[in-house]
Amino acid sequence: MSIIPTIDEKAAANSAKDYLKQFKGWQLVSLRLDDNNPRATAQAQREHVKAMFELQERQNIIKAISKDDQASGIILDQRFIRQHSTKRTLAELAAKHHSITEGNFYHRQRKALLMAYYLIPTDQVKLVRCE
Repeated sequence: MSIIPTIDEKAAANSAKDYLKQFKGWQLVSLRLDDNNPRATAQAQREHVKAMFELQERQNIIKAISKDDQASGIILDQRFIRQHSTKRTLAELAAKHHSITEGNFYHRQRKALLMAYYLIPTDQVKLVRCE
């Protein structure tokens, strides 16, 4: 019995994948409202602000991972934010001078997802608006 908490890596990778794939949905929500629309309801404005926050949160996770490991950042951005195929992601990696085989690609993708999992905010994080 270990006192060090462990995680199920497969579940963690899937959780991170789902979190990053939500980018497209939040992007659609953010595009529903124009910032300059004076007739927008308070509820619509709150939804827009929340969507913009969620988009920025996902982009910040990718930036943080890119600082540590650029290839992992490219993989997460291409696969889960831009929703590109494996082949197109490998081409992008090659263009940025990261030669990765397809077999090694899936290992690196899983590693990147686990890195992202640790950066995802949990329910215990409370956001406070400062005015």
